[in-house]
Amino acid sequence: MYILYYLLSVGAIAMAMFADLSTRGVGFLVVMALVFLFLGSWNLLSSRVESQRRPERHIISPDELRRMRELAEQAKARKAGDNANSGHEA
Repeated sequence: MYILYYLLSVGAIAMAMFADLSTRGVGFLVVMALVFLFLGSWNLLSSRVESQRRPERHIISPDELRRMRELAEQAKARKAGDNANSGHEA
């Protein structure tokens, strides 16, 4: 991203040095200012989103996810068995 900023700033300086301040020159400066504002706000937004992201150490591995599913299925089967047994006794 910083390379893009560098290239845009070099281009803006070169155009400002060689462009006359006619309508096109002022238009170019306005467009370049808008481009820099857009890229700067994009950089701030992306850094804010990146800072709120969960760390990768909290990502569950496929093996751990499979184990958790098996435990949940066992608990569900046990609960269904308990409900079936209590229903027959009444």
